[in-house]
Amino acid sequence: MTRTIRLVHRWLAPVFIVLMVAVLSTQGSAVGQTLQRVQQLLILGFALSGAVMFVQPYWVKWRRGQRRAADGDPRPTAGR
Repeated sequence: MTRTIRLVHRWLAPVFIVLMVAVLSTQGSAVGQTLQRVQQLLILGFALSGAVMFVQPYWVKWRRGQRRAADGDPRPTAGR
């Protein structure tokens, strides 16, 4: 799952750049407005995939600590 999110995030970047150039070159027309809406969806995709990639290491560390605590592992859990 993480690999897929990283791959999507990477491939959104060049598409976003091409779309940005297209929006700037068609500014003020109906096509430009449509492309701008698509660009807004790409920004949302960037934000969500970036947030997932940012939070994931902390989430994994927290889950690992939870599992260790449930198994009775004497090592300290995450966040304590």
